[in-house]
Amino acid sequence: MPPFAGLRVLDFGVGAVGVEVGRFFAEYGADVVKVESSSAPDFIRTITPDGMNPAFASSSRSKRSLGVNVKDARGLGLVRRLARLADVLIENNGAGVMERLGLGYESLRAENPRLVYFSSNLTGSRGPWSGWIGYGPSTHPVSGMQHLWNFPEDEARPAGSTNIYPDHFVGRLGALAAVAGLFQRERSGVGYHAEAAQFEGAIGFIGDWLARESLAPGSVHPRGNASERGAPWGAYPCAGEDEWCAICVRSDAEWQALRAALGSPEWTARPELATAPGRIEAREELDRHLSVWTRTQAPHAVMHGLQARGIPAAALHHPAHELADPHLRARGYLQTFEQPPLGRMVAEGPAFRASDLPAPIQRAAPMLGEHTREVCRDWLALSEAELDALFAQGVIEEPARRAS
Repeated sequence: MPPFAGLRVLDFGVGAVGVEVGRFFAEYGADVVKVESSSAPDFIRTITPDGMNPAFASSSRSKRSLGVNVKDARGLGLVRRLARLADVLIENNGAGVMERLGLGYESLRAENPRLVYFSSNLTGSRGPWSGWIGYGPSTHPVSGMQHLWNFPEDEARPAGSTNIYPDHFVGRLGALAAVAGLFQRERSGVGYHAEAAQFEGAIGFIGDWLARESLAPGSVHPRGNASERGAPWGAYPCAGEDEWCAICVRSDAEWQALRAALGSPEWTARPELATAPGRIEAREELDRHLSVWTRTQAPHAVMHGLQARGIPAAALHHPAHELADPHLRARGYLQTFEQPPLGRMVAEGPAFRASDLPAPIQRAAPMLGEHTREVCRDWLALSEAELDALFAQGVIEEPARRAS
């Protein structure tokens, strides 16, 4: 059996953090019900008019969708009944939103003390910044990541990034927090409310730099791709459009191996380059020379050639590389499934596989309200007459093609 078989999860996630927590549970057997409505959908749905796109499908695979208006007292009553039966509730709305809807933890805990409730938002639910709203890119400046994610020559002007990091990472922290809550419940008989502030997750990744700055104030600055551990060290342009290979020379022996790979050109023979301090001092010159060589070769040719000589090197993959990568294919990591109305999709694989467990579940992401009838029948045992009345009153909804 899948490890989460029998668990019931209410997913109020939007964007990436909450929905990634829900997907983790769905892939391993839980009945994950995504709660939304046409007036308040997951905003990732709205990227395209039909409510389905690759970004939404990636994080909402394998779930069921319940279309319900929680701003209607009857809809709120239905959801509160679902919460009494749920094992886990996930949400990553702004601070206070769930409380204002009548779905806050304390309110639901009174009726279901075994509920494990996970929340996440940009800066947490308490503190001077608790009213801020945002998502992955918004964490970059407040965590210090934006300052460090830059090149030294551009320090006066932060580079900026729309990368949604750390959304998917915090989603995995959330899954861990929820699983821990389930263990806690088995021991104590009661659940708990766990919270992860996104920007704290980002700060955690630069903890070594915080420690360094605390010891030597003013010492931490953007480094680009360079490292104090050695040189050459960075990402070097290769043949083709936007193709690169990372190369890191960590020792004098690796420098000599790189010289041999280059054919021992004259510029590598200077005595001061034989040791790391000399190479670090000449870093910019080495980068220029090495780039001339890498531009003549494909990134994977550079990678395999240098790795064969014991030099750390790796092609910088973009999605086109990943889709054709023989290692990912050999591991069965890439998941292919039919996603109406988009067609056949390839997406990333599960977080882990385990012996003596079935393969993680992969199903298409749902259209909004696609499983409203099923969920209301399965969880609440509502009759068809009751369902038809609620549909007619606009309390619950399903796709128009089914309603007709």
